[in-house]
Amino acid sequence: MAEFTQADMDWLSGPHVTRAWFGEFDLPTGIHYLHNGVGEVEVEGQTYVGVTDPVGGLLVGISAVEDPRFGQAAKVDIILSGVNVEFFKSVKRDARAIEGRSATLRFGAFDPETGQIKLFKSMFPGKMSAPTLHRQGVGTRYVGLTVESFWEAQNFPFGGKWNDADQRRRYPGDKGLQFVGVKVAEKWN
Repeated sequence: MAEFTQADMDWLSGPHVTRAWFGEFDLPTGIHYLHNGVGEVEVEGQTYVGVTDPVGGLLVGISAVEDPRFGQAAKVDIILSGVNVEFFKSVKRDARAIEGRSATLRFGAFDPETGQIKLFKSMFPGKMSAPTLHRQGVGTRYVGLTVESFWEAQNFPFGGKWNDADQRRRYPGDKGLQFVGVKVAEKWN
């Protein structure tokens, strides 16, 4: 995860700073540079194409990007809602080809005075899962895509295992896992 200085944090706390996500996606049709806003934006010599079109009903939702910690597997969920039939079919056709390809999310913030990107930090490198396709009602379609970090596929916490001995090593005195894998018989009087 990118480090933010105190000066960055102070600037971001301003009332008119606009935040945006920028992504580099390795799709079957090639590398695509996209952002979750409207129109094209050039950052560091690269043009990012906006994927939101509020007039056309296409909206993008991006879940919180969390810093991975012990016991937490980081992932970012991206939802494209209001997609047209052609795009929906193309995603269905290419779903398996998308799975496992690289994706990098970058955090950007526009300076309210100049309209230019003031902060641009690489936040989340990962791999894309196979997209999920959803239909609601007659005409509402949306596509879900998860960008997974290396730790997303782990079924145990980074730096350990889910057992009593390892839990006590991490957190002395914690008895939360002492009955994992133990058959428990209850007696009711």
